[in-house]
Amino acid sequence: MNFKSIIDKISALTIGAVFLLTTYSFADDKDSGERHLLESITVIATKTPKASLDSPASISIITEDEIDAFISEHPFKPLARTEGVWPRQYRGLADYWTRPVFRGQRALVMVDGLNWYDYGYYYNTGAIPMADVERIDIARGPFSALYGTLAQTAVINYITKVPEELEIKASASYGDWNSKFYNVRIADRPFRNKKDEPKFGWANNILGDRFFYSLSFKSRTSDGYTTTPSYKSVSSPVTGPLDPSVPLVKGWSKDVDPQSGTERFEIGNQGNNWYEDHCLFLKTGYDFSPDTRLWYSLNISEFEYGWEDGKSYLKDSSGKTLNEGDVYIQDAGNTYEYSLNPFLFTSDDKRKESIAHTINFNHSVPGVVDIVAVLGFNDKESSTHYASKSRYKTEDNYLAQADLAATFHFLDDKYLVTAGVQGIQEKADVKDKNLSDRYDEHSASSTREETTGRNRTMGTFIQMEYSPIDYLTAYLGGRYDHWWGDNAKYSNENGENIKHPDVDDGKFSPKLSLVYRIMENGSIRASYGEAFTAPSLYYRTASYYWESGGSISMAKPNPSLDPTTNKTWEIGTEWQLWEKRINFKATYFENDFEDLIVNKKTTYTLADGTEIIEKMRINAEEAEVNGIEVAVEALLPFYMKTGVFYTHNWSKYTKTEDASKKGWQVDETPEEIWNLWLGYFGEYLDASISYSYCDNRFDDDKNSYADDTYKGDDDYNIVDAKVTFRPAEHVALSVGVENLFNEKYYEYYRAPGRFWLYNMTVYF
Repeated sequence: MNFKSIIDKISALTIGAVFLLTTYSFADDKDSGERHLLESITVIATKTPKASLDSPASISIITEDEIDAFISEHPFKPLARTEGVWPRQYRGLADYWTRPVFRGQRALVMVDGLNWYDYGYYYNTGAIPMADVERIDIARGPFSALYGTLAQTAVINYITKVPEELEIKASASYGDWNSKFYNVRIADRPFRNKKDEPKFGWANNILGDRFFYSLSFKSRTSDGYTTTPSYKSVSSPVTGPLDPSVPLVKGWSKDVDPQSGTERFEIGNQGNNWYEDHCLFLKTGYDFSPDTRLWYSLNISEFEYGWEDGKSYLKDSSGKTLNEGDVYIQDAGNTYEYSLNPFLFTSDDKRKESIAHTINFNHSVPGVVDIVAVLGFNDKESSTHYASKSRYKTEDNYLAQADLAATFHFLDDKYLVTAGVQGIQEKADVKDKNLSDRYDEHSASSTREETTGRNRTMGTFIQMEYSPIDYLTAYLGGRYDHWWGDNAKYSNENGENIKHPDVDDGKFSPKLSLVYRIMENGSIRASYGEAFTAPSLYYRTASYYWESGGSISMAKPNPSLDPTTNKTWEIGTEWQLWEKRINFKATYFENDFEDLIVNKKTTYTLADGTEIIEKMRINAEEAEVNGIEVAVEALLPFYMKTGVFYTHNWSKYTKTEDASKKGWQVDETPEEIWNLWLGYFGEYLDASISYSYCDNRFDDDKNSYADDTYKGDDDYNIVDAKVTFRPAEHVALSVGVENLFNEKYYEYYRAPGRFWLYNMTVYF
């Protein structure tokens, strides 16, 4: 797949089409300015349309205006507009490894209902077309299990826009780290009958205003900032006489690895973490009637990141910087000898490419039946160039998904039955090749290792809703998932060939809820459910190798893993007050996790100071995660809006692989999270400011050695702000800043500092 050439060609056509079509007509996209909070309607919690007050789950809807209040376009950044989530954004824009966490587990992320994870349960966030996203729907708790594996604690669905009239928008941004963002989008119902214009003949008669399309292209590049130091672990000191030809160096510093407690010498860094992202998104469809719609979308993405301009801090007695050869470091009366090479101050570039196809069909016979079908195919390819080891690794995997659900209406909509099926197949082929020229990724001479495998899941679900009286609804349902893992094979250049045993298992996830509308503007709910996450194809089949900053991480597959399961319940209430100008929501929840999958890790240090970390995933832990989530949103006088979101988690491991870890706070589960937001939305000026606090994401004992160094974990207080000015019709200028007060903290990597971004947008 030559994604680069495809994107370049289509983006050129896109930009040309925009300038041609701007002469046609234009529409003002300024909203009407109604001053009340609309009661949110979403299908994410039950797969049937529900207002938030009638939902059996705690749901949130993040609107387009709230998405636009952010400056970075990172898809998980707007999640701060809600409660309960740690977005897990380690390295700013260049964070491919992002995965949002709710209630102690990562959430399932979808785009228009298509699962967006790769075979390792990570998300290619750069491929989510944020300029086309109309809203983000979130469902927490037991009813997220309607979506099967990975939906243990929450589901996030990015819903893209369906145009009603001509929309043209182009924007350009420039910011710190030489960051450049460009976006062009055009959308229309081109055959609609415009007032005072002649009809288009057959096209208008057949298509009318029923056919729609949108086409967008984005490009984001950034030089990034320095994230990753280079280290040598403290080894055994030299005994005997020193070699006079080996220089004694200065310039190093010393700290403690917060994960192991071992001392280490910081000898340099790997440079700035650059980032490059290109994405093309096409959506087109046809409305057969007000109740029947068919649409198709195509998403093409290419994402790359790496590090450049790394450097050594070590200097000899003459002041010359040393990047290679043997050196001595003297510390506390001891002398240590290390071998340097230029690859200590570099890291391996990564590339991820994807093509996602989605077909969606909706048909409704009002009051009788509603049918929704989704067919998707997400083809992904990742590659890593290990120049230091003369290797090139590719991970080619795809996910095919087919959903069909129908809701039947009985007794004047007092009784609803929703039934559906879902099939998912994933396949991966991983090849690690030796290179004859370490710098040329195309010079493969042989295959060092190869791994293949396949996962299949078939899910069926049924849900019944009964409203015996107008203000009381009972929900009863469940989902059964059966999954198969097969064709898992491993081979290497030494002649080793392994066929892993096939796996075959299933899980039933029941759910039950009562929702009572105490008053027209308020309700309470109680829900119970079970959920699971099947072992990922990556955990079952893939070998892992990563070299960075003086350490090497390696992992072996475990094809015999069991799924992680969860029993959960919650009770909550929601109220709309002051003529729907204030929305208040509170939830208490409890989760009981079993068979948590963790890395069993063995660490040792080679004679040259290189740290080796060997890992294998096992089912070894159990945990409890309980908490409260509170959200208050309000429309204020003078076109202002505000939101306050608070989360408190009580979590602990009740069973662990390492006995000393029992009772610790659950990993990636902050004890406290605060998000506050205040915005003004006027005719010519928009302004917003937000504050986020997040407690550290791991138990204090896990990082007891240090919390302000690489691999550490700090709490943080972040203030972001953005101002948008519209000096003329169809033109907007904005300036935004993230981390206004330049908070310095570590979230494994050093987190981004203050970041300014300037933008100009032209829209019609």
